Amino acid sequence: MASHAIDALKTDHANMRRVLRLIDGLLDEVETGRTPNFVLLANALYYMRKFPSEVHHPKEDLIFRLLYAREPSLLDEVIYARDEHNEIAEMEEWLAEQVLDSPPPGSAERRGMLESGRRYVATQLRHSEREERLLFPRAQAALSEQDWADVADRFKQIDDPVFGLHGQDRYETLYKHLMHQH
Repeated sequence: MASHAIDALKTDHANMRRVLRLIDGLLDEVETGRTPNFVLLANALYYMRKFPSEVHHPKEDLIFRLLYAREPSLLDEVIYARDEHNEIAEMEEWLAEQVLDSPPPGSAERRGMLESGRRYVATQLRHSEREERLLFPRAQAALSEQDWADVADRFKQIDDPVFGLHGQDRYETLYKHLMHQH
């Protein structure tokens, strides 16, 4: 059960990295002075806010709390991961608002959006890598079958609205764009 839960979280991370690459590419357009597809960028951020931040991160937070109960020496790492989840959610909210305003080229608002976007992508990538390298293996080793059963009971399988079997219409443009990326 442990490997299934961790594998699912790693799959989420891989899917999130695909969306982050798209966001990063759209930020490249901003940086070169072009006008990106702000609707696609907002849609990508909305997905990140709605699935990873509201489904994926709370599941990790529970796993990490259980891990701390088994390995109190990991308190600082668990707190760090939780605090980053909160920071990421705040960054997404602010960045999504900036994107929806479609700031004009050359404006301070556009530069701020670009800087915030780059910081957001870097934070997300560093965060998932740290979890996979440090916390996931420790959780696999330390948590009991009952712990994993508790996680499964608290978090029923929720289909990813972009990468799942039943993609939602809201994300159709995002899905099509991601499927055509190499």
